[in-house]
Amino acid sequence: MTNDYVIQRRIKKEKLRRKARRGEIALRRIYKLIRFIFILFIFYSLYRLAIANYWFLSPDIYDVPTGKNIEIMGNQIVSDEKILKEMKKIPIKNIPIYKINPAEMTVQIEKLSPVKRAYVRRYWFPARFVVMIEEVTPAITISPAEDTPEVAAFALTGEMIGREYLPLKENSNAVKILSYGTKGDDYEKWDTEKINNLYKLAKTIEQYTGERVLYIDLRIPHNAFVQIETSKIKLGEIDVSVYERIKSIHDILPAVKQLKLKAKYIDLSWKDAKYIKEDTEAD
Repeated sequence: MTNDYVIQRRIKKEKLRRKARRGEIALRRIYKLIRFIFILFIFYSLYRLAIANYWFLSPDIYDVPTGKNIEIMGNQIVSDEKILKEMKKIPIKNIPIYKINPAEMTVQIEKLSPVKRAYVRRYWFPARFVVMIEEVTPAITISPAEDTPEVAAFALTGEMIGREYLPLKENSNAVKILSYGTKGDDYEKWDTEKINNLYKLAKTIEQYTGERVLYIDLRIPHNAFVQIETSKIKLGEIDVSVYERIKSIHDILPAVKQLKLKAKYIDLSWKDAKYIKEDTEAD
């Protein structure tokens, strides 16, 4: 093998190696260019996504809620309108939803007296709010007469529920109390213990009778009456013996339902004597 042949072969190999290297360099440059373009595309897409209309809430969503942009759950006392009015105090115009602090809306909603806790959850795409409300439990309502709307209401915690939240919804478990709020018995001064005792009394009577308590009449001092669905019960003074006295209603009530004459009331005002007062004026 001559020296010329060896030299030519080496030159040929070097040319092929240089050519392959130039190809690798060109390929790397193409990859870098593609990666750069892809990164630019990602940033552009993120930018377009950030300014997309889907992130922004319409300023009038509080005036015309569709249910798709705001959903309110758990409220029985506070109306949707009052909740939306509080949320409206937090500006949302030209602000994407991911920059809106839901904690600020929570603080505003919890200023409503019947609201114990509120939780506002935001969903980014599409932009919407879900509001979950936990309210105080209504215990009693106050009315001056049977057919008169309530003028006040109290929660189990003893706090008064403002008139702007009345009347309560029909499915409320609050007990209706008839009271004039006069003669030294101002219901606005009732403490938590008295409110809870009246609520407990109504629920105990419902347990023994199997009927719903329509109202407790406290308009005559020391002579309370309870109206259930089929009968009226005279309790007299509500003292420590009242729970012992109402136990006998379970045995007396069936006899009342069998009377030919309409019973005026069932008298449980005495500890050792229970009787049925017949209504002699009934047809």
